[in-house]
Amino acid sequence: MRPSVARQSEMPGPKVYSLWWGDRTIPKQKGVVEYTISAYRAKAAPHMLRNYLFNGYRRLSGELVFWLIPFGMGYGIYTWAKKTDAYHHSKAAHVAAGVEHD
Repeated sequence: MRPSVARQSEMPGPKVYSLWWGDRTIPKQKGVVEYTISAYRAKAAPHMLRNYLFNGYRRLSGELVFWLIPFGMGYGIYTWAKKTDAYHHSKAAHVAAGVEHD
């Protein structure tokens, strides 16, 4: 039994940088440059509220139509159903339908 053959059967060749999971014999990569900025220089949120007021208003106003139309239709159906249900359970509806109660 040769477990090393099974372990190395699907390993990539030496022409790739990322050889295998956990393999520490990776050659030094060339041409990779990382640029960072200081956390004190980034200023992530100095104008967050002002930007939200203008940009948030622009974004929400674009979506408002897609929220108001279904909400208005749903509210209209709800009020119509409540009014119809109240009428059907009232004395006037029973008298109009000719239903006699004991």
